[in-house]
Amino acid sequence: MKLRKNHRPIALLAAALAVGTGIVGVRTFDPAPAQAIDLVSERQELEAGHQAARQVESKYRVVTGTHEARMVEDIGRDMASVSGRPRIPWRFRVIEEPSVNAFSVPGYVYIHTGLIRATGGDVDELAGVIAHEVAHTDARHSKEQMEKGAVAGILGSLISRGNNRKGGWFNLGAGLVMLNYSRNDEYEADRLAVRYMKRTGFNPNGMIEFFQKLQQKEGRGNKVGSFFRTHPYSSDRISRIRSEIRR
Repeated sequence: MKLRKNHRPIALLAAALAVGTGIVGVRTFDPAPAQAIDLVSERQELEAGHQAARQVESKYRVVTGTHEARMVEDIGRDMASVSGRPRIPWRFRVIEEPSVNAFSVPGYVYIHTGLIRATGGDVDELAGVIAHEVAHTDARHSKEQMEKGAVAGILGSLISRGNNRKGGWFNLGAGLVMLNYSRNDEYEADRLAVRYMKRTGFNPNGMIEFFQKLQQKEGRGNKVGSFFRTHPYSSDRISRIRSEIRR
């Protein structure tokens, strides 16, 4: 979100939010052109991710001690190490769930057992999925979604309940798992994932092979279709991945 000096009502709203909620990430404004508002700090982002992870792990069984769990952890660590945020406390976990899916919240990547089976043991395909999920956190896509909801949520809290810590960003972790990233977010995550895979020695063509494999299986059951509900498929996406690989 950008603020220009002639947008006084928005500036006043930002100032009110900063005072009413104690958010430290909101910058002060001066007559200089185009200042950005950072409503969610990294600490707040990761705390929301931790809240979301607790909810996930209260609902699903986390698989530990298996070859698959160790493989996801090892691949995830490799991807995180070459990302733009290698020092945040990353967690890579497998959850017992037959549907073909994967998702991430800030600091956490979750891979369904059904997705691991769908790769047929192809490590590059699995690495592509993990790299894509790491990229969402690296690019702070969840943070951007949180900020969009924070303005409305915090303002509503101020109006209806005053400075109530149960409102605003403090509760945003509850909705992180349900986020639908924009098409541009997905493109960016794919682009970054290709770079991570090149840097870590995995074959980025695994990303394309995974998409093609699921496309062939799509329509045979909801277990595969669930991936496309959260990771929209398109031939344009594959074309972009191929272009990135050739760079």
